Amino acid sequence: MSKLLKLIWINTGIYLSIILWTLTGVIISPLCYLFFTCILKWEKPETLRKMIWYYGWTSSKLMSLFVDISWPDQRDIPTPCIIVANHESFFDPYLVSFQPERNICMAVRNWPFKIPFYGFYMKLAGYINVETDDLDEIIKQSQHAVDQNASLMFFPEGTRSKDGNLNRFHSGPFHLAVRTGLPIVPLCITGTYNMLPRGHMLIRPTKVHGRILDPIYPHQFQSTQSPHIELRRAVKTTMVSCIQEINQEA
Repeated sequence: MSKLLKLIWINTGIYLSIILWTLTGVIISPLCYLFFTCILKWEKPETLRKMIWYYGWTSSKLMSLFVDISWPDQRDIPTPCIIVANHESFFDPYLVSFQPERNICMAVRNWPFKIPFYGFYMKLAGYINVETDDLDEIIKQSQHAVDQNASLMFFPEGTRSKDGNLNRFHSGPFHLAVRTGLPIVPLCITGTYNMLPRGHMLIRPTKVHGRILDPIYPHQFQSTQSPHIELRRAVKTTMVSCIQEINQEA
């Protein structure tokens, strides 16, 4: 019975808190956006990206009231950069807000752009659709975001893992790193697959851990025959080792 009550507590708490926070955002975000851009004269895309970061950060803090989320102390990362994270669960895009960079342009698949409220602000923030745009267009949009002092955020697996293991990485962010010279900052998240696997709705109690790794610079691989492939391989190898280490420590 205690396990059942705990499941009810966790699911009710997380879903209800995020729904209420999202509804609050629907009401106050237009006012905040107008205040920041019209009164304080902040840049519009950057303002939206920071507002979305704050929405995700607050959602993560609300989740941490119901599940054990352990995040290391903040560390400086080079900016701008390309952050790449593994993708185990629906909640990962919320949890990446625990890294320190707030002006982030996310590169995501097409379906989030179709979500009411979410999609509207994602488009205004200049988020990149990696499913409908070709590589040249992605590079063009990414460079535009970088020119606005934004870092880029990719889930190189392209979709959530089906088994909790790190899947094949797509080459997009690594092509981009080689072309722009931006460093790759790996971000490892563990535990969210056990919390909410792909295709499930029931949130389970678990321990979630995150770790920001040292940046990996593309110029280290310029002398190789296929720099983006070697960079991709090095990043994935580093992330696999980190995830294994976190799981052994948990």
